[in-house]
Amino acid sequence: MTYPANPEIIVLQNKYYPKGLREIDIWNYYQKNKSRILQQVQGRDLMFWIMIDINKSIIQRKGQETNYIRLNNSNYDKVIHGRVISIHSAMKRTDDIGIIDIDCDDWNEAKQATIDTYEYVASKFPIINSVEIRYTGKTSFHIFCKLNRPLNIDTTRFLFERFLRESNLLNKYTLQHKRTPGTANLDLAPNKYRGNFITLHCLSTWGLKCMTIDHGYVHKFDPYHSKI
Repeated sequence: MTYPANPEIIVLQNKYYPKGLREIDIWNYYQKNKSRILQQVQGRDLMFWIMIDINKSIIQRKGQETNYIRLNNSNYDKVIHGRVISIHSAMKRTDDIGIIDIDCDDWNEAKQATIDTYEYVASKFPIINSVEIRYTGKTSFHIFCKLNRPLNIDTTRFLFERFLRESNLLNKYTLQHKRTPGTANLDLAPNKYRGNFITLHCLSTWGLKCMTIDHGYVHKFDPYHSKI
């Protein structure tokens, strides 16, 4: 991995990191988690958030020689440096995953919606092989579903929407393209070709890691638990 040119430079500072995250902190994190991240991104196009100044980032979608970014064991050390703060993965045209993004401006409401949606999907949706809850490193959670078999991503989105519209979840939550203040929205936007989602074990632009959470622990979870 390319050692940071300015390891002590602070590139991120917020309430979770009042003293700031340095290039070396980010570099060390991605070095430590290299094997786990490579497992998650295998065969997927990626999108990087790169810090260009303190709390300022740009998005990179293209590689040096290609119109997309891919990571593997041979190039990881060359392209991941101390300013690559966040790595997002893209959906394929035919994929074996589906995501429900619990989008809400109320933290407690988001947690309850996450629990309700997880329990319903896990027990009722026949095309799903397994389901887990992921904290995204900011204010939301993903219901991350592994499908029984790969499907066209448009088909996946159609089936998810039909399934959710037939549920009693919409008595409490919305299923729209826009968030309603104070109400959790079950957002299916990631389920499209090249739709992006934060990669498990990677950091958000807040410097908090995307991580799985047991559904029984969601109410107790606090973003501070995902600091590096």
